[in-house]
Amino acid sequence: MHSIRLALMALLALQTSASFGEDVAVSADYLHGTWSLEGKEGCGSSDARYVLFRKNGTLEVGANGQIQRVGFWRIVNDAIVANTLMAPNVTEDYHPFFRDSYRYEYVAPRVVHTEPGALTVVIGSDLEKNKEQVTLTRCP
Repeated sequence: MHSIRLALMALLALQTSASFGEDVAVSADYLHGTWSLEGKEGCGSSDARYVLFRKNGTLEVGANGQIQRVGFWRIVNDAIVANTLMAPNVTEDYHPFFRDSYRYEYVAPRVVHTEPGALTVVIGSDLEKNKEQVTLTRCP
């Protein structure tokens, strides 16, 4: 379940400098659609981790054929800011007391690289010891 948190935060919570590709700028129009965290292979799999950015400002994050988070998103400078609600059936070792309840999370990942069909974000802030870089692939 740590990978689901990583996936959402990767798309929604970054805290490093942005360096955008020349061909694609980060905009709401660029993000609309489904993005796989498992590369192109994940686009055809119901088990893959994904994030769906809808044009109406809502999002869905899932894996293993289940929706695990829902929320609202927007672009603020180079960050994808989201307010999300995590389903109670998603458990994470580092939050054992949330296992049977919904959990709200605010995330604001920064985009560090874009190119046609791909988006790279960094999860974690400058205050956290571990930062992770995740690349998402646009699904057709």
